[in-house]
Amino acid sequence: MKYLFGPVPSRRLGYSLGIDMVPSKVCTFDCVYCEVGKTTKKTITRTDFKNAEEIIAETKEFLENYKGRIDHISFSGSGEPTLNIKLGYIASEIRKITSIPLALITNSALFYLEDVRREAIDFDAVLPSLDAVIESSFQEVNKPHKDLNLQKIIDGLIDFSQEYKGHLLLEILFVKGINDSKKDLISLRKVIEKMKVEKIQINTVIRPPAYASSMPIDESDKQMIKSILGDIAELELVFKSNEKNESDAGDDDVMNLLLRRPCTFEQISTSLGISVEKLKLIVEGLEKKEKIRVDKFGNEFYYSVQK
Repeated sequence: MKYLFGPVPSRRLGYSLGIDMVPSKVCTFDCVYCEVGKTTKKTITRTDFKNAEEIIAETKEFLENYKGRIDHISFSGSGEPTLNIKLGYIASEIRKITSIPLALITNSALFYLEDVRREAIDFDAVLPSLDAVIESSFQEVNKPHKDLNLQKIIDGLIDFSQEYKGHLLLEILFVKGINDSKKDLISLRKVIEKMKVEKIQINTVIRPPAYASSMPIDESDKQMIKSILGDIAELELVFKSNEKNESDAGDDDVMNLLLRRPCTFEQISTSLGISVEKLKLIVEGLEKKEKIRVDKFGNEFYYSVQK
């Protein structure tokens, strides 16, 4: 698949069929923790990537043939999805072919634009991120485009939250020693109190990051976050399901998944519904062909596409 990936298990969205809305790696930020890698084109200009009809056709074909579980169709991918100026059009066309809820996963950078907020409001779930509200922390963790203004981003997100009627799940990703201080947390709480959000999803570095110096927060940090942000903050970082989403996925599906983000053996198996025995053969074959590699991060081993 050129634009679709998954369905992959998401701790926020269940089994999520992803749509890659922009070329890799076109983004408004160059986040130090990004699992997709460093941004190759940093921009804030919304663009017609000439992929709308292909995305719609590929989604239609996939839904007609796939028999497994899909809880959400998520607009996300290898960069910031709201950079695609056809975002609203693509969403409206996909709604015509399915009743599966649509989700938008965004870094919030363009929410100061009225047209972005107008398009986002039609999604069933919106998952914006806001990693820092202190300028120095914002610059260090997100490495934003030079023309982005943090206060405008915050104001746009607050405005959106006041008018949006769907599920608004705010994500904050903490990097050890960058945006995890008490000052950062207290400042975040003051901003979040102005928003109408359903939950705050707390995340940290769990896959090999774009910048190797990016480290995850530890258990004591999580407890401090909980004490400052309150019960609205969820600290569970792992998707849990007893259900097996069986499929006939093969080499191409594994490669397609790893092109989007590094995964552990278990994550590949769960995401694609491949049995352990079958996946071992696939992984061994891809390693022999030198198409994938494995790297250790923390206590886990992650597979990624060989560059």
